[in-house]
Amino acid sequence: MTTSFYAPLGNAAAPQQARIEQYLFGALLPMWREHGIDRRHGGFFERLDQQLKPLPLDSKRLLVQCRQIFVYSLAYSTLGNPQDAHAARQGFEFLVRHYRDPDLGGWFFSTHDDGRVRDTTKDAYGHAFVLFACAYYYRAFGEESAIELALETADILEQRLKDPKGGGFFESASANWQPQPAIRRQNPHMHLLEAFVALYQSVATPRRERFQALADSVLQLFSQHFFDTRSATLGEFFDDQWQPHPEQGERIEPGHHYEWYWLLMDYDRSRNDPVLCAQAEALYHWADRHGQDPRGGIFNVVARDGRPMDDNKRIWPVTECLKARAIRYRQRAEAQDLELLYRQLDYLFGHYLKSDGRWHEYLARNNQPQPHDLPGSTGYHLFLGLMEARRVLQGL
Repeated sequence: MTTSFYAPLGNAAAPQQARIEQYLFGALLPMWREHGIDRRHGGFFERLDQQLKPLPLDSKRLLVQCRQIFVYSLAYSTLGNPQDAHAARQGFEFLVRHYRDPDLGGWFFSTHDDGRVRDTTKDAYGHAFVLFACAYYYRAFGEESAIELALETADILEQRLKDPKGGGFFESASANWQPQPAIRRQNPHMHLLEAFVALYQSVATPRRERFQALADSVLQLFSQHFFDTRSATLGEFFDDQWQPHPEQGERIEPGHHYEWYWLLMDYDRSRNDPVLCAQAEALYHWADRHGQDPRGGIFNVVARDGRPMDDNKRIWPVTECLKARAIRYRQRAEAQDLELLYRQLDYLFGHYLKSDGRWHEYLARNNQPQPHDLPGSTGYHLFLGLMEARRVLQGL
């Protein structure tokens, strides 16, 4: 099994683009098509070990199914490979058949491998990715049923999971939609914004206005509660009144700073709002100052005062930084942003990505890989981050 990493390419745009395409379309996607699709029951396996064998978990989370549907839908939209279309279609069919609650509405948290419901919880994070998958499935195949499911899902979220007092959405609910007590988080709302914007960008009026209103409601929550003006940071954990959580409120994830920057710059309504633009800029620069390890990579967790709290470096913050660097260059066309994009690509390919499609999920602070399996959720980060970088390189 091939285990080689990639040599640095610097500011060579064409080779950088070719490397991205080789990894995504020549290695990652074929690897997961061969080993990550459950050909007996349908859908996608939760995770693989480093020998590409499915782990015997007997569990398939809603999140993973939706992220894989997104990956193969976008892949098919990009190159038109019928194998990617098949992967996306079989995943979408498995999703609708096994996760959707036909009686009370919404989507279950997980199933057994064979599709029997395992966990009947209905969580905001998972529903965000149902919406996101529907947007990209619709873009790939033009099936109206995907948008109808998205509208149905948005309606049930507003009816059953919306917090009428504190604002935003509850973390999760039982099968019969009783909200479950939990620490409030910005993260599900960030992904709901991502999904609402993707749908807003996918459809025409009047459905466009529906998703615009939903996206704008999350922006209001971000500006009023998630963004901390004093420290110019993004809060992660809150109490039920959206005040920083007494135990977890100091934890900052720099990867989410970059992710919010990309979202705020990608959505035209926030991109044209001077207050939101200033907040996005503050997040971006704070992450650059305090989240970047001088040896490369991005710390998992940092305190509000900039001290590393978890100095391991998972792969997904690097891909979110790629997205931020890419959209910043597209909108500003400044040479320093392109140089930072090249550096991030070289670090990702040199330390995390293997030429056979596998990757290292975690690095220690000294950049040594940490033993870990291959989560089915990570392909979403890899594909979106590298496709955003490819978009820049194609335009040079």
